[in-house]
Amino acid sequence: MTPSPAAQRFKGTVVIVTGAGSGIGEATAMAFVQEGATVYGVDVDPAGLERSSASMPAGAAGRFITLDADVSVPGQIASSVERVLEENGRVDVLVNNAGIGMAKRIAELDIGDWNRVFDTNLRSVYLFSKAVWPSFVSRKHGVIVNVASVMGQVGGVGAPAYCASKAGIIMLSRCLAKDGARDGIRVNSVCPGYVDTPIMARMLQESSDPEAARREIVAKMPLGRIGSAREIASGILFLASADAAYISGTELTIDGAVTATQID
Repeated sequence: MTPSPAAQRFKGTVVIVTGAGSGIGEATAMAFVQEGATVYGVDVDPAGLERSSASMPAGAAGRFITLDADVSVPGQIASSVERVLEENGRVDVLVNNAGIGMAKRIAELDIGDWNRVFDTNLRSVYLFSKAVWPSFVSRKHGVIVNVASVMGQVGGVGAPAYCASKAGIIMLSRCLAKDGARDGIRVNSVCPGYVDTPIMARMLQESSDPEAARREIVAKMPLGRIGSAREIASGILFLASADAAYISGTELTIDGAVTATQID
C-alpha cells in the first residue's frame, strides 16, 4: 500500500537503512522517501543500490543517497556514519536491516560460516548503533529499528547460525532500549516471517521444484499468502514514527499469524 501524498511523517528527517539494495531494505528506503525523509541506503551491492535509486518516486531527487559499504567490515560502518553526520549533523532513524542467511545444520556449519553470519547480522547492528549513539544522546532523541526474524523467536533445525544471530538482535534491541530510554532513544525490532524477497526467490530456485516449494510454504500460512517487503516496511515506519512514541524494547512480529500456529 502506497501512502497518500499527505502522509509526511518523516519530512526533514535523516534515516540510514542498511541492506537497501533489495527486498525489505529497498522497500523501507522507498517508504521513508515517500514520507519526506532523506535516506542513506547502505549496501554491499552497488548494482542493487542503483536499482533501488532508479525505483525511487518522482520528486525524490537528492533524498536517496547511496553508500557502498560492507556491514561486516567495522571500518566501513564507521565511515558510512561519519559521512551522514558530516553532511547532516545528525541521524534521526537507523534501520539495521542488512543480513545474510546460512542454511547449514550444525554438522556442516564451520567456524567461518558462523563468523560470517554473526559479523553481518549481529555485529553490524551493534557497530551501527554504537556509531550513531553519541548523536542520539546529544540531541536526546533517536530511533533504531532492527530487522530480526521469527526464526530468532522460535528457532529451526536447518539454520542455527542464522536463528541465533536473529535471536541476538532481539535481545540486543531490548538492552539498547533500556540503555537509551533516559536519553530519549527508542529501540525496537521487527520479526518478519516468510516474505517475497530476492533472498526467498533464490532459496526457492535452489529447491528441486520451486513452484512446489512455494505452494508448501503458502499452505503453512494462516492468511494464505506470503508477505510483501512493503508490509514489513510499513511496520518499520510505524515503529520509527511518533505514533509509536511509547513503544520501546519490544518486537513487532509480522508473519501472517504463522507463529501463532506453528513454524518449521
